Amino acid sequence: MESPSERPRKRHRNADASTAERPSTKQAASKGMACYTLEDLESVEFTWTIIDGQLLALDGFISAHPGGSLIQRAVGTDASSLFHAHHTSDLARAVLAECLVGYVKQHRVEAQSLRAELNKRIGKYMKPETPAAEAIAISMLGLFVVWCYFVYVQGFFWLNVFTSWFWWRHLDAGLHAVVHGDFRYSLILQRRLLQVYGLLCHHMLDHYQGSQSSLSQHFEHHLFTNDFRKDPDWTVFAVGRNWIRRHACNAWQPYNAWQVFYWLPMRCLVEPVTEILTMGSTCLNGASQMFEAPAGLDKFTDRLKDVMSWWIEAFLSPGYQGAAFLLQPTGRAFGALLLSRAVAKLVLLPFAEVQHFLMPDEMSKDEEFVLRQLRTTANLRLANSVVRLLDFLMFHGDSLQVEHHLWPAMSFIHLREVSQVLKSACKEFPGKLGTGRTVMNSSCQQVRKGRKSYECAGYVQYILCTCMFVCIYIYIYIIYKIIYIYIIFILKIFVCSWISEEGLFDVVSLNEFASLKIQGKSGRNPS
Repeated sequence: MESPSERPRKRHRNADASTAERPSTKQAASKGMACYTLEDLESVEFTWTIIDGQLLALDGFISAHPGGSLIQRAVGTDASSLFHAHHTSDLARAVLAECLVGYVKQHRVEAQSLRAELNKRIGKYMKPETPAAEAIAISMLGLFVVWCYFVYVQGFFWLNVFTSWFWWRHLDAGLHAVVHGDFRYSLILQRRLLQVYGLLCHHMLDHYQGSQSSLSQHFEHHLFTNDFRKDPDWTVFAVGRNWIRRHACNAWQPYNAWQVFYWLPMRCLVEPVTEILTMGSTCLNGASQMFEAPAGLDKFTDRLKDVMSWWIEAFLSPGYQGAAFLLQPTGRAFGALLLSRAVAKLVLLPFAEVQHFLMPDEMSKDEEFVLRQLRTTANLRLANSVVRLLDFLMFHGDSLQVEHHLWPAMSFIHLREVSQVLKSACKEFPGKLGTGRTVMNSSCQQVRKGRKSYECAGYVQYILCTCMFVCIYIYIYIIYKIIYIYIIFILKIFVCSWISEEGLFDVVSLNEFASLKIQGKSGRNPS
C-alpha cells in the first residue's frame, strides 16, 4: 500500500463534510485515494484520524493546528464528533482536504443536515471580532483581587458569607470558558487567562482540560451530550432527584421529600467539610512528595508546579480561603468558610438541578445531535435583570445551555445572538425541526420562570429543610463551644495540678485560680 507521505496530496473539494456521502471503493480508487480497513490502520506508519469516513494524515499538521493541543485527542480514533463540535466554517474542511489520504471501508457516516444548516447561519459568530470577552474576564479578576482584600485581609465576615458563592462559580466558569476557547481573540491572553484560572480553580483543571493523550471528561461530555450511554457527566447530573419541577417528564414524586431531607444536610454540611479536608490532605501530600528523589529535573519542575498550584488555590480560592486563616482568628475564619460554603450550596444547587431532562429508555440511533440537545437540555429563563447580569458575568453558565451544547467552541459573548438565530430556525425548518420548535418553546415556557416553575410541595420541603439545616448548624456550633470549654477546663486542671506538684504555689480550687488571675492582672503579688 502506497504511503501517504509519498502520494501527492490533492485538494479535495467537499461541498459539506457533514452531509456528503463517502465515495465507494471504486470512486475512491479512481481519485487516487486508497481505501483502508480498520485492520490496515493498526499497521500504518503515520499519525492518522478519521472524520466522516475520511482518513487524514496529521504528520506535520499537529504543531500547526490553530486550536492547539486539542487535536492530540483526535489521533488514532474517529474524531467526527469532536471536529463538528468545534468547526463550522468551510475553511476547516478545506484544510482537512490537504490532509486527506484515503477513506475507511465500512464506516458509517451519520447524517447531520440540520447541524450543517445551523452552522451556516451562525458561522459569523464563531470567531470573535473584538476582545470583549477578554476585557470582561480581566475586569472580573481585578474585582476578585479587591474582594480578596476585603474578605481575607480586612475580615468582612458577612461579605464573605453572602458573596463567596459568586466568585466560586465565576472562577469555575472562567476555567470552563478558557478551555473551550472563549478568549480566542488573542492567543497570548488566552494562555495567560488559562494560567490564572487554572491556578485559582486548579482542582477542576484535569476535568476540563485533561491531558494531551486523552480527552478530558468534559470534552467527552460535549461529544456525547446527554447520551446516557456515553456521556461521562451523566452520573454527576442530578437527574431524577430534582427539588424543583421544571418539566412534565420529571414531575415531583413522593420519594423526593426524603431526598430533600437527606441531600440538603449532606450537600451543605458534610460535603464542604470533606472537601476542605481533602484539599488540606492533597496540599500536605504534595508537599511531602517534594522530598522524594525525582527522576529528572523536568519531572521535579512539573511536580513543583503542580504542588504550588494546589497551595495557591487553597490559599486564594473562595472555596478554601487559606489566606484568611493566616490573617484572621482561626475560629472566625473557619466559621466564615463553613457558612459561605453552605450558602454556596443552597444558592447554586437548584440551578444545577434543572439543566438536563430525563432521557428515554431507548433512543433512536438516527436522531440528530441537534434534536437531541433541543429535547434534553434546558435553558433557565431569568426574569430578574440583576440575576441576568450575574449569569452573564458567570459567562452564561445557566441561561444558554442549549446553545453552548450545540456550539461549545463559541464565545459566551455571542450566545445570546445565536439563541435568536436558533429560535428563528426552529420556526422556519419543516419536518423534524417542527418537533425541535415545540421542544424549544416548551423548554422556554416550562423551565424556571419565576415562581411558576416551582412545585409547591417541593418548594415547601426545600424551605423546611433549609431551616432544619440552619438548626443543625447552630446545634453543631453549640456542641463545638461546649467541647471547647470542656477542653479548656481540663487543661486548666492539669496545668494547676502540675504547678501545685512543682511547689510553685498551692491551688485549692478553680475559684482561687481565677482570683489569682485577677490579682495578677491588677498588679498585686499572688503569693
